Amino acid sequence: MKKIKIYFFVSLLFLAKVLMAQDRPVSIGLAGHAVNFSTDKYFENWQWGVAKISLGIPVSDRLTVSPAFAFGSAKINTSNSGAFWDLDASLQYALTKTKLQPYLTVGAGANRFEKNTYGTFNGGVGVNYWLSENFAITAQTTYDATPKFSDYWHNTIGLKFRLKGGSKDSDKDDIADDKDACPSIKGVSSANGCPDIDGDGVKDSDDACVNEKGTAATRGCPDSDGDGVANADDNCPDLIGKAELKGCPDGDGDGVADNLDACPTVKGLIKFNGCPDSDGDGIADNNDKCPNVTGNVANQGCPDPDGDGDGVNDAQDKCPTQAGTMANNGCPEINVEEAKIIESKLNLAAKKIQFETSKAVIRQVSYQEIDEIVSIMKQYTWTRFRIEGHTDNVGDAAKNQALSDNRATAVKDYIISKGINSERLTTEGFGSQKPVASNSTASGRAQNRRVEIHLEQ
Repeated sequence: MKKIKIYFFVSLLFLAKVLMAQDRPVSIGLAGHAVNFSTDKYFENWQWGVAKISLGIPVSDRLTVSPAFAFGSAKINTSNSGAFWDLDASLQYALTKTKLQPYLTVGAGANRFEKNTYGTFNGGVGVNYWLSENFAITAQTTYDATPKFSDYWHNTIGLKFRLKGGSKDSDKDDIADDKDACPSIKGVSSANGCPDIDGDGVKDSDDACVNEKGTAATRGCPDSDGDGVANADDNCPDLIGKAELKGCPDGDGDGVADNLDACPTVKGLIKFNGCPDSDGDGIADNNDKCPNVTGNVANQGCPDPDGDGDGVNDAQDKCPTQAGTMANNGCPEINVEEAKIIESKLNLAAKKIQFETSKAVIRQVSYQEIDEIVSIMKQYTWTRFRIEGHTDNVGDAAKNQALSDNRATAVKDYIISKGINSERLTTEGFGSQKPVASNSTASGRAQNRRVEIHLEQ
């Protein structure tokens, strides 16, 4: 018996020495103890033993492992008494972390009465009253069940001392200074020893939303959809999105958030609010009436019309109703032989035009001839014509030059009056410079006094 006691004491002291190096300081308890084998009479028949010694080994802020050894003598009944010791290990759970600290306890161990040893199970309540950081008065009552021995009540009252072990804890938050991010401010373990009012694991000094529970990724602010963007910065707080799109999703992956995407199911271009431009004409498909054909804005994405199908759009086609060539601005090209025939018809009528003598006044008899010229010009709406005036060599050359200019202009004005666009006509006077017959005879001079019309494509 004596050897067991010595071995247990030595073991407790060795265990205490080892645990003193831990972060949470170990406590040692010294108490008087009493047992009561009259389990139905709690307040009667208490027998005081010699002493009880225990250790308190903190596992967490509230949970402690406590091995203990009590010894003395006991009297079970009038005929059965002798030496008694009790050895057990229990778990103690503190209900508060205040100065007055009630706790629950449960454990198992063994006891020895006379020469017999019995296994025990126990449970009960206790209280620590801390008079200072390292000194407390303690009391405990447990019920010890012993299947092969008599059950009993086991009460203790004594003192508890925290040993000067473990790391320093300046702010008394049960977190050693060397592991405490805020060693001078009482905090919580989830925030590495710093204060955390909302309990989200982000210390208040780093928490952008001190009174709202959030996440570390959002600096302590709420993030309802868990996309890493705080609700305050999230344009879509209930939808998982992308940080670069302010927390909104982008279903088609075109870089435009769905809530801003005019075509959210089709990958498009940012400049078109997420819509594609299939034909590349600078007009988004959703606004393009011809999305697969290159067009222009004026025609809502469609190409300019080409009514005659000659490859020249009507807007640029000088002959929009007649198929022509691009080289001739959409108008038909007249070959040399056809041009000769047209000029022959024009000049057949033009040589019959008569003027008042020495004047640029067309005689009324010539109107029919000019009307025929107008009719030919209207058949070839895309062509231009040059009207030339000529005289004989009788009289002053300068006067003849002026007369030829004026006669050509007189014919032009009449043709315009009949509906021919003035832009299709030019005039030129040559005086007597280009005779077609001899000016030495009257018939020759008559031929030289003429108007000629030439086709210009």
